[in-house]
Amino acid sequence: MPVQQLRVIQDCYVTDSSGCHRYDFWNEQHLFDGSPHTGWGSLSRNEPHPEYLEIDLGEIRVPVKIRLQRRPVPVIRTGFPGSLHVIAYPEQGGEKTLLSAEGISADAGEWWEGDLEPVATRRIRVETGGVEIRPSGKYFTQIMQIQLLES
Repeated sequence: MPVQQLRVIQDCYVTDSSGCHRYDFWNEQHLFDGSPHTGWGSLSRNEPHPEYLEIDLGEIRVPVKIRLQRRPVPVIRTGFPGSLHVIAYPEQGGEKTLLSAEGISADAGEWWEGDLEPVATRRIRVETGGVEIRPSGKYFTQIMQIQLLES
């Protein structure tokens, strides 16, 4: 049986987030621009805090995989989420959890990926948590890119 190729869903954009909007290069729309040099960052916090992204897929799609890229700076080991929850909002209403993952990690500049339960949807919510404290005593999440893939 042939292996089915997955395609990156184009036209994704963030409609809401818990992110920081102080810097042009840490803007959530950069998550889908294909650049490993810009990305999304949350606010800097004194306590760990769950973060979120509300994503519109552009039209009804069936995502089957999510990929997150870690910041490509080896000396900065904090900022990448340790947990991830992906929730879909199907057109018929309600919500459906597509993935709950704990203990996720990726090396500097590398990708982490997880399989999603296939559900037809236009909107998803990505919730992150589990970031480690930075040497400055602050917590914040950093993700360079997100890819959602379909068959």
